[in-house]
Amino acid sequence: MAKAKAKKNTLLRVSVILFLLYVVISLVQIQGSIQKNREQLAALEQQNEEQRIANKELERILSDGTEEEYIERIAREQLGFAYPEEQVLVDISGS
Repeated sequence: MAKAKAKKNTLLRVSVILFLLYVVISLVQIQGSIQKNREQLAALEQQNEEQRIANKELERILSDGTEEEYIERIAREQLGFAYPEEQVLVDISGS
């Protein structure tokens, strides 16, 4: 009877240790996931703030009535557009 009780206690201890090990491993994995999600949230908040600033700038441009000038500047500088028969000279000297 003493052997059965000792075997039962040993089995219970092993079970508790395995359960605690499982809990610790789960907590470590969850903590890693939380940290990753916090980093992702911070990046998204930064991206959101940058987009808000860009939106405010576009709203300012539209409200100032300089929309046509803005469109022309973007077309010339970023898209390389020019008026018909207009010659665009590019300084390649580097100065």
